[in-house]
Amino acid sequence: MAVVIRLLCFVLLLSLAGCYSTKPVTGKHISRSSKPQAVVYFVRPKDTLYSIGKRFGVDYHLIAKRNYIRKPYSIYVGQRLSIDRWAPRPQALPSASIKRAYSTPAKKKSVKKSARNGSHKSKAAGYEKGKLLWPVRAKVSSRFGRRGSRMHDGIDIPAKEGTPVLAAASGVVVYSDQRLSGYGKLVIIRHGRNLFTAYAHNQRNLVKKGAKVKAGETIARVGRTGRASGSHLHFEVRQGSTPVDPLAYLPRR
Repeated sequence: MAVVIRLLCFVLLLSLAGCYSTKPVTGKHISRSSKPQAVVYFVRPKDTLYSIGKRFGVDYHLIAKRNYIRKPYSIYVGQRLSIDRWAPRPQALPSASIKRAYSTPAKKKSVKKSARNGSHKSKAAGYEKGKLLWPVRAKVSSRFGRRGSRMHDGIDIPAKEGTPVLAAASGVVVYSDQRLSGYGKLVIIRHGRNLFTAYAHNQRNLVKKGAKVKAGETIARVGRTGRASGSHLHFEVRQGSTPVDPLAYLPRR
């Protein structure tokens, strides 16, 4: 979509990668005193699983396995990947097998450019704190923040299966599928240049990738697909490639 997600950005802009050590791990038997630490990374233009693995020092086969990606290991711009930073690399594979089409470059998504009148900038500014719409009208059961050793990147809103899920703001659908591990049926919308919202565990997605949606439009139905203990909407807001507290962007009730 003009490269949706400048790093994902989601997503998630510039480099999550730049925030972490990227030295490769070598050797058959490697032990770490700490447990593998999951890092969330959003695919950028021209990324391949191999290049991402090299950046984080993790064999790309492990990344593929962790995210249920099968041969030919195709990925797309904005895709959310979970990477175990301290996972040891298995024995090196022949370079020929690594450089083949097993690690397909991320596909760019195109979208019509808006008139060059600063509209992207004004849109982004228009969705500052308190400007988004509630995707589901119900009480929040789980807030944004750390849960023990894990980070909860959004909020959970319990609702009956089939309840309409509304777009929090106008934008373009950059993802509508169920291939991301744990999220079940998921919709991601890009608003302006650098703001994204995600709606997960849907019973049904009602919009397709590339569709333009308006604020308040029904885009899905609440469900419990993916790793969900009950019927609810998992809602995320990301600024660039950084998850932010959705409650800061939603009006108080």
